[in-house]
Amino acid sequence: MTDPYVPPLAEFAFDAAEMAVIEKALANDKPWDFVPESQEEKELLKSAKEKILNFHLERHGWNCCYCRTNLTGAGPFMTDREHILPKGKAAYKALSYTLWNLAAACKRCNMQFKRSGDGFVINGDDPDALLSSDNYRFVHPNFDLWDDHLTRIAYQVNAKNLVKIMSSGSEKAAYAYEFFNLQELEVDSFDAVQGLGNKAEESVAVSELRKLAEEYGQ
Repeated sequence: MTDPYVPPLAEFAFDAAEMAVIEKALANDKPWDFVPESQEEKELLKSAKEKILNFHLERHGWNCCYCRTNLTGAGPFMTDREHILPKGKAAYKALSYTLWNLAAACKRCNMQFKRSGDGFVINGDDPDALLSSDNYRFVHPNFDLWDDHLTRIAYQVNAKNLVKIMSSGSEKAAYAYEFFNLQELEVDSFDAVQGLGNKAEESVAVSELRKLAEEYGQ
């Protein structure tokens, strides 16, 4: 990932106290669900998880790492701390607090589509392969740039919306588009066919966005 506007993973670090309680968590069967005995350690683990979420939201412009739905102010009812390789699988348990295996996603992508499977991984047995973009069928939140594969355009005026998600034509784009059912997110309530106005009332912005979608063959 080389985009200068995306904060690199190397900019993130836990402090020593957070690392100590994370080590305790990793010694448990369910590291992410570990509840320390002392209130101090509970606060430290909570702080570490909040740092993870905020850092990854910043990395993706406060959008879902998979569909680019905006999550600004969405809170915990819409936003998940995402484990790319599922934390519930024994093979990936040790990666529960590993930054490259974490991201921020909307609950739709995480809970409805990705869930706890790992069918998007080509080779899940080689630890070195897990660090490679080529080992993932979809656009990896930390090893790929979403913008290299997909483009989301969105425009909203009150209750009217225009959302188009366009593919670069890459294999990863095609896989992600189908895997997360991104077509379901596309809407054009400005379309006169839907009885919500006529073409003459359409704003310049909507017209330009439609032209852009046509240019990409959508």
